[in-house]
Amino acid sequence: MKVSKLIEELNRIYPESFQENYDNTGQQVIFPERDITGVYVSLDVEKAVIDDAGANNCNMIVTHHPLIFRPVKKIVSGEARSSMLISLVKGEVSLYAMHTNFDKFMFRYLADELGFPGSRLLFKTEGAGEAETGFGSMAVPDKAILLGDLLSRVRDALGLDYLLYSGEESMEIRSIAFINGSGGGSVERTIQAAHPDCIITGDAGYHHARYAIDSGTALVDAGHFGTEIIFKKMLAQTITGIMNANGEKSRVIISGTEKNPFKLYR
Repeated sequence: MKVSKLIEELNRIYPESFQENYDNTGQQVIFPERDITGVYVSLDVEKAVIDDAGANNCNMIVTHHPLIFRPVKKIVSGEARSSMLISLVKGEVSLYAMHTNFDKFMFRYLADELGFPGSRLLFKTEGAGEAETGFGSMAVPDKAILLGDLLSRVRDALGLDYLLYSGEESMEIRSIAFINGSGGGSVERTIQAAHPDCIITGDAGYHHARYAIDSGTALVDAGHFGTEIIFKKMLAQTITGIMNANGEKSRVIISGTEKNPFKLYR
């Protein structure tokens, strides 16, 4: 399968047109007529990812987060992003990002991964017509769960070393909002719109936690990495399905090199 064909199929399932205005989903570094030797799937683009893709004979990387997010005004050897772009071009490795367009179709995925199936969409995409796409989901467990038990479930299901949270572990949680990635900025809007007992998200700040406490809502920050590293599995499944449907041998590698960039100092 050629690089251009895989991009065409991915864009059919998760249209780039669904991305947010600030985003740069889609083609980053592309060699459209190259035959794909292997597809390497990652959350981020980093040197270790590019090196491992090469070691696995993958000449296409599909990532969630774009490497090129804002316009590139210069490329300077030795600078981190420039060096990665140079490596991609030298190796003729294509890079394709599926960011907020993918988020909008995967709004239930975090809830499902944590064992709360059947969640409903929180914030629908404007102008999407009948398509059920948007950000965040809301679940009502069959029975109340203590915040302490919920924290353990989140930590273990996502394979995290730690969580940040506000609220009391003895709180009974009867409704949960899930916003993957950088959802801290949506805490106030989520509480006002849905009044959940708990919000599970990433990138929450001091004032987000303070507003949640004042509103009687528990806030769990499982990290941007923690709430989106699970996307690699779904991306890989989608790509494998496309290649199999087109009669291609599916050599799809999921990155095993990525680690949470944050550590906890005790």
